[in-house]
Amino acid sequence: MLRHSRPAVLLALTALVGFRLLYGLSMPFWSEDERQVYLIGLQSFARGEWPYFGADVVWTGGQVPGALLGWLIRLPLMIWQAPESPIVFLNLLSFAALALLAWYFSRRLPGVPRWLIWTSLFTLPWTLNFSTHVVNPSYVLAGAVVFFVGLFEGMPQLSRRIVPFAVAWSMMGAGLLFVMQLHMSWVLLVPYVAAALISVALTERRVPAVATAVVAFMVGAAVPGILLVPTLLRFGWNAGHVEGVVAFHQQSPFEFVTTAARVLSFASFEVNRFLGMSTAERLLLFLRHPVVAVVVIPVAIAAVLHPLWMAISAFRPSGPGNPAAQDWMRVRLLVLATIVLITGSYYFSVRGPQAHSFYIAFPVSALFAFTCWDVRARAAGGRFPHLERVAAVVIAANMVLHAGLAIDRLHRQSLYVDRGLAAAAIKDRNDRYLGDRRDTAHGQSGREPRPADRVTDIDAYRSATATGDLQITTAQWTPRVDRISSFELRILNHSRAAAWLDLRIAATYADPAGTALETREVVIKQILQPGESRAWSGIADGLIPQGAASASLAITGAEKAIPRRSY
Repeated sequence: MLRHSRPAVLLALTALVGFRLLYGLSMPFWSEDERQVYLIGLQSFARGEWPYFGADVVWTGGQVPGALLGWLIRLPLMIWQAPESPIVFLNLLSFAALALLAWYFSRRLPGVPRWLIWTSLFTLPWTLNFSTHVVNPSYVLAGAVVFFVGLFEGMPQLSRRIVPFAVAWSMMGAGLLFVMQLHMSWVLLVPYVAAALISVALTERRVPAVATAVVAFMVGAAVPGILLVPTLLRFGWNAGHVEGVVAFHQQSPFEFVTTAARVLSFASFEVNRFLGMSTAERLLLFLRHPVVAVVVIPVAIAAVLHPLWMAISAFRPSGPGNPAAQDWMRVRLLVLATIVLITGSYYFSVRGPQAHSFYIAFPVSALFAFTCWDVRARAAGGRFPHLERVAAVVIAANMVLHAGLAIDRLHRQSLYVDRGLAAAAIKDRNDRYLGDRRDTAHGQSGREPRPADRVTDIDAYRSATATGDLQITTAQWTPRVDRISSFELRILNHSRAAAWLDLRIAATYADPAGTALETREVVIKQILQPGESRAWSGIADGLIPQGAASASLAITGAEKAIPRRSY
């Protein structure tokens, strides 16, 4: 990058910031997880309350202790009272974290082209989809980067003396307490701390070195840890009731291979999971945007070949006379230990393994990916111009692909489906316009209105039911290519007093004789105000049942919400 002019580098970085921000603004906003996390900060902002807890631990009914997540959303709203402010703040935070990681890798791995490190880190599918929009794994990336850069320099066997020893251990402490208030995957970081401390004790064989590590770690941990203290003081050490996440869970012997593939994919171009939740959604996406169907081809090929190349590289020696040989062995052991740790941890988890649950290991995956390139380049005695061109094509195709995803989602799932409602919730300081938090929501019955909610007809609100208020006024079933079922429909909210969200619709398929074959549920993740009528198109519902000749839709339920004041 030093060969380029400073203005060109700044322009490129600005373009990356803009690309990531625009993509984040296009990401889902009204889905349950995203909306619930946004509500943590919005509720604290609107009511002036201290956010004692962070994200929900859905599978156990608990909550992650600590105020950090709430403040990461509330603080931007206090600075700029616009729905976009938490998204902008998150993008600045994640960009700073990725810039730190890119700078560190550039110093540590001189054989890797700088443009490759910077552009790929900022545009990989995992870092684009989990660091640009408001959901708690997106915030995990910043803490994980700080922690692992500290680990890479705080463990003597891995250190390249790029970061001072005490600073590295402070980063480990800060990263651990940062993630601890965001996601339960923080427990995976504890063994790294223990291993690093043992390494310092065995390598340095000096009490001052161990003492420096411990003190520096505690100083770093105290910075984000301040936001955890009020929760512990008020609710005790069992705050959040998260102990239910620990339960024996039998794993398949092949889970190690699956976990290894997932860890390697973090630093590769795995994109299938981000194209849609089902095959039907992905195919309909390709029908709506043929360009996406074209550019996905090189990205999908790279998603398979790149992890395989990394796995094969793990068994190759670094080459005779390579000064990085010892480091290459240690990086491979670090990745192997990470995979073993993640696989083993799920024997004691109430929930089975899902990749986003251990996304915290992304920096380890990235270190391994770039070290593979560095070692191969050193062994070959130079750079790989042909491979660099291939990488440039894949990165460009990946950016075009995600630009297409952004265009598709912008008016279908993003904040801009109903930005006015989110803006009104901020202006009126009424978080309940966006629904209730999980710990206070009661399905169709809804919470009782507060005086601040200003519901004009409380009796009508209390008696409202989703099946009575919501009516499907038009519906059309469209069989698509490869037996994909798609619906276009319009729903009217007859209520005078209640808004409805997460509209649940039963799709019943029948044969030519009218006999029901199968019923499936579709959920529309949006909020419908009293008297409002809204249309949706291209709603995917998987494969059409064999023998189906017709399909009918019926409202089965929804969650009640306080209506916007203007209604």
